[in-house]
Amino acid sequence: MKRTLSNRQKAVLEVMSKPKIPSELREQMSLKSNYNIRSTIAQLIRLNLVYCLNQKARTGKLYGLTNNGIRLRNKLSNKAAIKYKEPNINWVLYGWIVAGKQKRAILKGIKQPFPLKYVKENAQFSNPRISRMNCHDILQLFVKKGIAKRAKENGRIIYSLTNMGERIRDQLLS
Repeated sequence: MKRTLSNRQKAVLEVMSKPKIPSELREQMSLKSNYNIRSTIAQLIRLNLVYCLNQKARTGKLYGLTNNGIRLRNKLSNKAAIKYKEPNINWVLYGWIVAGKQKRAILKGIKQPFPLKYVKENAQFSNPRISRMNCHDILQLFVKKGIAKRAKENGRIIYSLTNMGERIRDQLLS
């Protein structure tokens, strides 16, 4: 027996051009609450169209499409030019970053090796509420997790992204 998908389930499949967290899906679908999107994702998981990339995460759970989900998305979507892509990156770290607006903004703000002041200024374009201390603390977390590195240049501490950080940033911006 074939099961037909609801309009909301179809909409979720259509906006999944890459793995996303529920709030990203909700924003793209213009829904008011995450509850509706979470129940839709749960239904799609039961239908073997969607799966969780970082199951142990408490926040920032990322959902991607299974092979069946990709095939169905291609049939349903008029946006066939936007192919689903799932690069080989650390999805646990990606989910941790995407779950926080400030972490996202700071990762976007590291465009090249910069001192803290310029990272903060660039991050404020995405999130104007970032303080210098928030930026410093998040950069320290990025260094601990291997996303960023720090170096001294002319007596100043400079932050830049590692190769993994660059891949995560590229995925975030795509």
